Amino acid sequence: MHGRSLRRCIVDLGYKVHSPASVFTRERLEDGLADEDWLPVIGERGWVVFGRDQYILKRELELRAFLKAKVHMFLFPGDAARDQIIELVRLNLSQICSLASARRPNVYWLRRDSVISYEERLAEIHRHRP
Repeated sequence: MHGRSLRRCIVDLGYKVHSPASVFTRERLEDGLADEDWLPVIGERGWVVFGRDQYILKRELELRAFLKAKVHMFLFPGDAARDQIIELVRLNLSQICSLASARRPNVYWLRRDSVISYEERLAEIHRHRP
């Protein structure tokens, strides 16, 4: 995911950013880090995770792991380019901060016009199924 550009954008907006390597060391990342290892660390610290995993709703175990760890995860469209990702963060930063500060962790999808929750996204998917 255009990590450096996104990190630079968020830092330029005045926020602190933790990269996976700064939290877990590059060596540990190279050895592989399971969700059950990194998710609780992020959740305990109340940090926000940005990602592209559009299929999280289809993988029940992975979704449960995120929800159990109490992680605030904000997802970008899977095909979003760097400039689109940065624009989504800038457009939704106020809502991202509000949701993360509310201490009700969830998985959210970022759109140009809003941030929608896991529950809203799931309902949308069910409405559009034939």
